[in-house]
Amino acid sequence: MNMSESVHRLVRGRFPDDLLMALRSRRCRPSLRAIISAPLAVLLAVEVVGAADNIDLPDELQFLVSHLDIATYIPIAVRFANPNWAFMLWVLPINTLFYASLLFAYLSRRDRRANVTLHLLPGGCVASTTPAPSTATGVLVRDGERQTIESISTDTSKEQMQGRAARAGVSLLSPVRPTSGPLTLEPLTEQLESQPATMAWKQLLFERWEPVAIEKLGHRRRKSRPVFRLHGLHGETVIAKRCPKERAQVERIIYQEFLPRVPLRTIRFRGVLEEPVGEFSWLFLEDAASEPYLPKLPHHRALAGRSMGEVHLASLSANLQGRLPGREPGYYLRWLRDSRAILVDHLAHNTAMVTDDTEVFRKVVAHLDVAETLWSEIEEICGVMPRTLVHGDFVAKNVRVRNGRGGLSLLVFDWGYAGWGVPGTDLAQLGKHVVNPDLGVYCSVMKRAEPHLSLAQIEAVAACGSLFRLVEEVRWARSYLKFGSRDYLIKPVETLREYEPLLAKALEILKGVLA
Repeated sequence: MNMSESVHRLVRGRFPDDLLMALRSRRCRPSLRAIISAPLAVLLAVEVVGAADNIDLPDELQFLVSHLDIATYIPIAVRFANPNWAFMLWVLPINTLFYASLLFAYLSRRDRRANVTLHLLPGGCVASTTPAPSTATGVLVRDGERQTIESISTDTSKEQMQGRAARAGVSLLSPVRPTSGPLTLEPLTEQLESQPATMAWKQLLFERWEPVAIEKLGHRRRKSRPVFRLHGLHGETVIAKRCPKERAQVERIIYQEFLPRVPLRTIRFRGVLEEPVGEFSWLFLEDAASEPYLPKLPHHRALAGRSMGEVHLASLSANLQGRLPGREPGYYLRWLRDSRAILVDHLAHNTAMVTDDTEVFRKVVAHLDVAETLWSEIEEICGVMPRTLVHGDFVAKNVRVRNGRGGLSLLVFDWGYAGWGVPGTDLAQLGKHVVNPDLGVYCSVMKRAEPHLSLAQIEAVAACGSLFRLVEEVRWARSYLKFGSRDYLIKPVETLREYEPLLAKALEILKGVLA
C-alpha cells in the first residue's frame, strides 16, 4: 500500500462521509469551510505523521481525537458563521493555536526521542548517550591521585528522570525534606541533568548511583558558592559544595588525610573536582543531616568539648604544620589593624554616613584600639597552648549531632577556613552562634598529651579566642563597605551594631583574666 492510499483510508476512517461531502460542496460558505477544516487539518496531520512513522499518539491527543464530536461542532459553526466574522475572529484562532501547539509539542518530543539512545548500567541505573558529547575537561582527585577526565554530557531525559524521582518518592522541582538547623531550602526549576553539581558528581563516579533529585542548601546571597544535596534512587545522598580551589584543597587535606586519624565518628570524604576554567572546585562529602547543635544544652557542649579535644590532640602528631595557613595571634592582629584603618577611612571620607553610623563606627574603632594595647599580654597567654589544627569557623551551623549505635557523636564540617596555630577561636565562649564547647571536658582530653595544662590556662586562651572571633566578625562586616550610596552601609552598620557590645564584653573578660 502506497502513502496516498494510506492517507485516503485514514481520512475515510476518521471523518464521516457527510462531513467530507459538505466540505467539497460549492454551497458550503468559505468561512464555514475554513472554520471546520482548520482544526481537522491539524488532527489529520498528526494522524498522518503517526501512521507514517508508526508512532503512537500521546495520550492527550488520543483523548482529544476520540472525543471530538463532529455532529455538535458543525451546527455551532453554522450558527456563529455570520457576516460580522465573530466566529472567524475568535474561535478559529483559539482552536488553531491550541491544536497547533499540541502538534508542535508532539513532534518535538518525537525528535528528542530519536536523538537519545538509552541503555542500562549495572544495578539497573538508566543512562543514555547523545550524538554530541561535551569536550570540557576537569581534574579528578581520587585517593590522592589526580588525572584529567572528560566531562560527560547529560545522560537521561527529563521524562525518565521524573519517573525515577517518583519511584524514589522525591520531586525534581521542590524541596525533598526539611533540613535541621538554620539551613534553608530553595526549589530548583532547572532541569536536573543540566545542574553543574549533578554533572560534576557524575564525573567522579565514586558510587554507582545517579541523582534523581536535588535541593539547594544555605544562603541565597552565596550565588558563586552554592551547596546542594543530591538524592539517589534508593535513598542515597551526598553533599555537593562549590568553593574556591585553595579552600577545597584545605578541606581535602582535613577530610581525606587527617580526620581518619581521629578516634571519633567523622564525615566521609567523597571527592573533589576542579573546574577546568576558573578558581572553583566541587567538593563532595557525606551528608551530615542530623540533629541541630544547641549551644545551650550541657550535653551538647560536653560533646563539643570532647570532639574538639580529640581533634586538637590528634593534630599534634599529624604533621600539618606548613601545609595549612597560619593562625597565630599575629594573624588576627593584622586583620584588626586592617579593619580599623578601613573604618577610620569611612569615618573621614564617607559622606553617606549619618550620625548613628558614625557613633557605631567610633565605638568599634575604640574597642579595637584597646585590644591592640593588650596584644603583648594576649600573645603571652597563648604561648602556653600547644599549636594545633584550628577549624576557624567553629559555629553551630557547621556542626551536627548524630545519635548512632555508639551514642551521640558530633559531626564537624566546613573546614575551608582551617589553619595551624593557637586553637583559641575553636574554644570561644562569646560571639554569635559559637559552639561554646565545655572547657572542662576539653581540658581533660588535652591533659593526656599536655599534662601541664590547667583549666584556668585554657579559659584564658578561650577569652583570647573570643576576641579573635569578634575581630574576624568585624573583618567580614567591613568587607561589605563601599563608598557611594548609603545602601552599602546598611548591612555593615547593622552587623557592627550587633557585635559592638560583644567586643566590649570580650575586652572586659580579658582584662579580668589579666588582672
